[in-house]
Amino acid sequence: MTDVFWTEERIAKAEKLWSEGLSARAIADIVGSKKNTVINMAFRHRDRFPARQGPRRRGPYTPTKPTHYPDRVTRITTSGASVTMPRVPTIDGPAPIILQIATGEEIQ
Repeated sequence: MTDVFWTEERIAKAEKLWSEGLSARAIADIVGSKKNTVINMAFRHRDRFPARQGPRRRGPYTPTKPTHYPDRVTRITTSGASVTMPRVPTIDGPAPIILQIATGEEIQ
C-alpha cells in the first residue's frame, strides 16, 4: 500500500497557512507538493478551507435593440420558418436610407 501524502498534520499546517492568506503555490512550496494538489485537498476539505472569493454575480440585464440590417429581409417560407435573406432590389425595392447623426439617433 502507498503512503498517504496528506496526513492530518500536513492538512492542519496547510489550513493554518491558508487562513494566513498564502497562495496555493506558496503552500505547495512549504508543504512539498504541487499547486493543484493543494487546491484539490482544499476542495475535499471545504469545511476547513473557506472560499476566498465570493460567487460571481452578473450585472443587471439590459435588453439591447435588435440590429437592423438594411440589406437583409426576413421572409416566411412555405413550411412557416422565418429566414433572413439578402435583399433583392427587383423584388423588395430599394433599401431604405438610414442617416445617423452624431448623437447616435436614427433618422429614416
